[in-house]
Amino acid sequence: MEQEILQEQKKPNALAFQVAIAFAFYTLALIFTMNLLGVGNKLDIPVWQKAISFVLSYGVFIVAIYYAQHKHKNELGGFITYGRAFSAGFKVAAYAGLFIGLLMMLYYGVIDKGALQDVLDLQIKAAGDNEQAIKGVNMMSKYMIYMLAFGSAITYTIFGLIVSLITAAVVKKDRA
Repeated sequence: MEQEILQEQKKPNALAFQVAIAFAFYTLALIFTMNLLGVGNKLDIPVWQKAISFVLSYGVFIVAIYYAQHKHKNELGGFITYGRAFSAGFKVAAYAGLFIGLLMMLYYGVIDKGALQDVLDLQIKAAGDNEQAIKGVNMMSKYMIYMLAFGSAITYTIFGLIVSLITAAVVKKDRA
């Protein structure tokens, strides 16, 4: 009974919002740094660079979700149900997806417009001699910023959903 009252009083929304916004700004800084180093927009990057990039983005995202779940568990007195832990983690993922999508639009539309052109050039280079693909890239170039933002938002939200399902099982601790 006491646990139910405590759960009703303590909602993970503010915590999830804070963790997600911190992660979104981390992601923006990571993208900016990777593009400055010339790692971000290349076709044939080595596997080790792909692995480092994956760990720096998705590995930190996993830690952020786990952190929010664990901190919310501590707010609830050391006990949390699976559903509550999942909810806390998924809220982080949903907020992070939204914020990252908005920050992608800000980055590619305002902060570094050249990076958007680099993405388009990379797509044209990937198309090679296929005129149809090159024509498609040119047609979609004015919408590319929205596609990048939406794609990032959806990717992080779906990945976060899966991570939240797994980490909720790790974090949960029911009262006996």
